[in-house]
Amino acid sequence: MKQINNLLIIFILTSVTYSVYGQYSKVQSTGLDVCYRIFGEGTPLVILGGGPGDNADRYLSLCNLLSKDFRCILIDQRGTGMSSPSVYDSTTINIALTLSDLEVIRKSLGLNEWNILGFSYGGFLASVYAETYPASVSALITLGSMGFDFSVFRYFNDNITYRLQPCDKELLEFWSDSAKVAENPHHAMVETIRAMMPGYFYDRKKSLIVSQDMKDSDFDFSMGDWIWQDIQKHYMELNKSECLFKRPVLILQGRQDPMGESVALSLSHYYPDSKLVFIEQCGHYSWIEQPEIIHNTIKEFLLSTE
Repeated sequence: MKQINNLLIIFILTSVTYSVYGQYSKVQSTGLDVCYRIFGEGTPLVILGGGPGDNADRYLSLCNLLSKDFRCILIDQRGTGMSSPSVYDSTTINIALTLSDLEVIRKSLGLNEWNILGFSYGGFLASVYAETYPASVSALITLGSMGFDFSVFRYFNDNITYRLQPCDKELLEFWSDSAKVAENPHHAMVETIRAMMPGYFYDRKKSLIVSQDMKDSDFDFSMGDWIWQDIQKHYMELNKSECLFKRPVLILQGRQDPMGESVALSLSHYYPDSKLVFIEQCGHYSWIEQPEIIHNTIKEFLLSTE
């Protein structure tokens, strides 16, 4: 009986993959099964998480917040989670293929166009998607986007470490030690991120919402390395080109986001039909620190574009 049950489970998993965090669907895109989950009903809203290399599960709370009013489509980006190729290199992990994956999913859902929301690196990805496939996007929303101006990384880490308390810095030093890194590089990097997490927030206590549930499996740094290489080769001059996306854009930025205000201001100048909203008493993870404001602002914006 146990063997029969195991075979039944295997059969189910080969047909549709389930998660305690939602039911997965998949599409074939350039030789890879790209997986996604849908939460809620109504106007479609794609959710693109950050990193690059974050597991989509890190953004379930954002989906839970917005799926009250929208059909949230949470995608495991190429190279993460359930959308992982057998080989990671420049031919399997790059921006162009990731954008193509989005188009395959859109078409498989029978949608002529959809709204797209990107957080942090996902904001960059969402912007590039809107520029590459402008007819596919009804409206664009960015949350704490890294934008097109990568000069932000000259001060991003400084803004984070400046806010850390002595106990945070001790942990950061511990996990940055060369012996710890050599012992388990991936785990050491995840613990480094955990130690730095209070610096991403205005309210230190709310950083625990993110850091206490953080797991090694939440990050794929190999994927991130290939994406950064691709960005450096092909996407460093985007803000100097003419804007091809003329539809509505909502730019949401925490006032205390370590990204600073320059990226959001640059995006608002770049997009001709944009609305910039600074969220007070709010860091990088805006939907965790100010969920009601984020929900209401996005709802009002998308309803106004219909």
